[in-house]
Amino acid sequence: MQIKRFFFLLLLILLFGVPGGVRGAMAEAPAAQPTPFPTPTPGPDGSIIYIVQPGDTGFWTIAAIAGISVEELYALNGIQPGDFMLPGMELLLGFAGPTQATAAPGSIDTPTPLEPTATPIFNTGEICVLLFLDVNGNARLEEDEEALSEGQINVVNNLGTLAAESTTTQDMEGQCFQELEAGDYNVSAAVPAGYNPTTSMNVPLRLQAGDIKFIQFGAQPSAATTSFLSNSERDKSIWYGIFGVLSLAAAAGIGYYVSKYGR
Repeated sequence: MQIKRFFFLLLLILLFGVPGGVRGAMAEAPAAQPTPFPTPTPGPDGSIIYIVQPGDTGFWTIAAIAGISVEELYALNGIQPGDFMLPGMELLLGFAGPTQATAAPGSIDTPTPLEPTATPIFNTGEICVLLFLDVNGNARLEEDEEALSEGQINVVNNLGTLAAESTTTQDMEGQCFQELEAGDYNVSAAVPAGYNPTTSMNVPLRLQAGDIKFIQFGAQPSAATTSFLSNSERDKSIWYGIFGVLSLAAAAGIGYYVSKYGR
């Protein structure tokens, strides 16, 4: 009886096709969907990393859940078609925005473009200049001599362009000009009013990458007096003055004698 019923139904299907109710049930059956997973929290650099879990079926499944194409997933992780996916593998899904800590499940953030930054200049050097009060006028910086303020420092490159300038202060570190491009320069100084230079006021130099050049210029008051001389030099000056006065007196006496008795 059962066999007859089976062959009868088979004959009906062959003659009239699949009944509409059966076709409708088959058409309405939902397709299998990938199981979503929570989007991982972005790292400090904004990267979103997913760790492959046991039971994950393939790269395409993870790409679909993350909302990207499998080609994008391959490109982000350097994967080639045919590579195997193993549990524990870290997959980069994208990058989070700068102010967004987490993303909605099933979505991926567009990488935020980086702002352009100035290219650092490595082919540079530094020039430091000190204008000092040259008390004894020997053109050398002594331990007890100080920096002289209100002077002017100019740094000119080999094209004649002013590369840096500054007014001097009483800072013994002097004025330092940083990030000057390597090349040839002329460094000059102008002393403040009421002073005379005791050194050359122009120094040519060649600055190479990484160099730090130190230059010193000296000056002393225009009305330099014996107060700037040592004790021995001061005594010599006094004796020279006395000798000069006596010489003048003797010359005057001889002249008077000649004029009176030489007739």
